[in-house]
Amino acid sequence: MRRFPPPWLPLLLALLVLPASAPADDPPAEIDSGEAEAFLASIVPSPELQAGLDVTVKDLRTGDARLRKQEIRVSWIDLPPGGPARLAHWNGDSPVYPASVPKFVYLMAAYAWRDEGRLEIDPIFERELRAMIYRSSNRATQRVVHRLTLTEPGGRLDPEQYQEFVSRRHAVKRWLDRLGVEDLHTVHPTYDGGGDLYGRDEQFLNDKGIEGALPNQQGPYFNRQAMTANASAKLLALLARDLALSPESSREVREHMRRDSRKQPYLRRRIAGGVDPEDETFEIFSKTGTWGPIFADAGIVRRTTDGHQIVVVAFLEATPGNSAYRGSFIAKLTRAAVRRLFTAAEAPSDPPRTRGRRDGAPG
Repeated sequence: MRRFPPPWLPLLLALLVLPASAPADDPPAEIDSGEAEAFLASIVPSPELQAGLDVTVKDLRTGDARLRKQEIRVSWIDLPPGGPARLAHWNGDSPVYPASVPKFVYLMAAYAWRDEGRLEIDPIFERELRAMIYRSSNRATQRVVHRLTLTEPGGRLDPEQYQEFVSRRHAVKRWLDRLGVEDLHTVHPTYDGGGDLYGRDEQFLNDKGIEGALPNQQGPYFNRQAMTANASAKLLALLARDLALSPESSREVREHMRRDSRKQPYLRRRIAGGVDPEDETFEIFSKTGTWGPIFADAGIVRRTTDGHQIVVVAFLEATPGNSAYRGSFIAKLTRAAVRRLFTAAEAPSDPPRTRGRRDGAPG
């Protein structure tokens, strides 16, 4: 007797191939990005702030032999209430792979998609976003990126399907371009290893022809994520000023990024460690990154009494042949920024000494 396929089989097969074949054009943005671009153009380099940053970095390097063996990329942006934004940086235009820091970009993109009416953040997806930021879960990040870019993991793709996949994976980068934020090559999720990187994801990571990737890669992964400290700081400044997202979405994103070193002790050596956790006049919103030679953090410090905010970004990378840094540079750098820029606030005390980064702490 002849057997016919069940009537639902064609629909199932269509759904399985849809992510690789559906149109990849982004819907028109509902949020006007002109104000964001104008704000970014108004950020001015500050000789005074630059001098303070230079002295801070040089002093901290002088007293820390391990730190002198690291490539340091730092950016400060001062956001005083009612005043112009000011920038200072140390190697801030040099791209680096910053481990888990790109996860805050995907968090912002999720809420941008919601603002534009193309994504609903239901309780299940909300938990994925929280896991991506608070626990720095790579598996959650993979699911978030799949949903943002309408892609799915799977085997290698033929040339036509692969080009569609590449276009979809650039969705977040196209949104950043509309805002006027350059030098953030955020086109991949993060991976644990052990089988979660394969097929089309590996095909994309191995692609030598993708523009904007981390330069001078020797392989096998030529198309690495790449971020500069300055571009990261500018995107965070937009978040601080509610210019990349609606005010409601900006608030929810910052809440996901809220940091408290009492609940996460490893943060004592990051941005949160530069502010006294008992001082309720300060709020910290950040995303850390730790992997191999990388020790990184990027965030906002806000003084609640007057709304004065600063952005601090620090990416440390061990130079070839040297061990990775896990010291207190980022906390001390933040403390110096707070002392310099929040002149009316009492300087925060030194963070408690720790024996090192807690095993298993998220990146």
